[in-house]
Amino acid sequence: LGHHIANDTVRDWVMPKADEYRKLPEGFEPSPYDVNIIGDYNIGGDAWPSRMLLEEIGLRVLCQFSGDGTFNEVVMTPLAKMNLIHCYRS
Repeated sequence: LGHHIANDTVRDWVMPKADEYRKLPEGFEPSPYDVNIIGDYNIGGDAWPSRMLLEEIGLRVLCQFSGDGTFNEVVMTPLAKMNLIHCYRS
C-alpha cells in the first residue's frame, strides 16, 4: 500500500508543480533522445545495466523512477520524449 500512496502523492502533489521544483543541470538542452526508465524499484540493481545500455546507444536517461531516482530526476520526467517501462517481473 505504501508505494501506491507514494505514487499518488507524486501524481497529485509533485507533478503539477514540476516546473517550479525543477533545477535544470547547467547547459541542459532538451533532446529528441531524452527518455525515462519507469517502474522498477531497482532493489537488486538490475535497472543499472539497462540504463547503461540505453545511454551507450545514444539515449539520455533523464529519470530512473522509482528505485534510486532523485527528486530532481522525478520532476524532470515531463521533459522526456518517451517513457520506458522496466520491470523485473515482466
